[in-house]
Amino acid sequence: MKEAELKHFVESTLMYFAQTTGEKAELGLPYVKKENEEVLLEYTGIIGITGDRKGGIYITCDRVLLRELVQIVMGDLNIDDNAIKDMVGEIANTISGNATRAFGRNFNISVPMLLEGPAKGLNLPIYAPSFVIPATWRKHKFYIVVGVSDKI
Repeated sequence: MKEAELKHFVESTLMYFAQTTGEKAELGLPYVKKENEEVLLEYTGIIGITGDRKGGIYITCDRVLLRELVQIVMGDLNIDDNAIKDMVGEIANTISGNATRAFGRNFNISVPMLLEGPAKGLNLPIYAPSFVIPATWRKHKFYIVVGVSDKI
């Protein structure tokens, strides 16, 4: 994956937070994920990618960040676990869906898979590097991890 292509995921993340919350997310410097590095927080939304490219994207964040997002989106203070899990899937789906416009119609995304708790050994199923994009929103850390093969 080229730097210009990674930029689509970065811009999509920034756009999601700005449009949904009216507040910007701050992104750190992307880096290549080490082979045994665990980049997982409390909740993770994973999107598989098929078509001309293969791989996946996931967003991982803590419960507090998701709870605040649900409050903004739904305007409700009585938030259950299902709403929190749905929110991490919605973020992953929106970010990867926005990237679909940039990569074309042969860039297919799956329905989000949601993980709760400290999953271990999550690796994207590709033979290309995965890039980690550290980010913060309202001082809450989260990560976007993108592993997409070059065009076939």
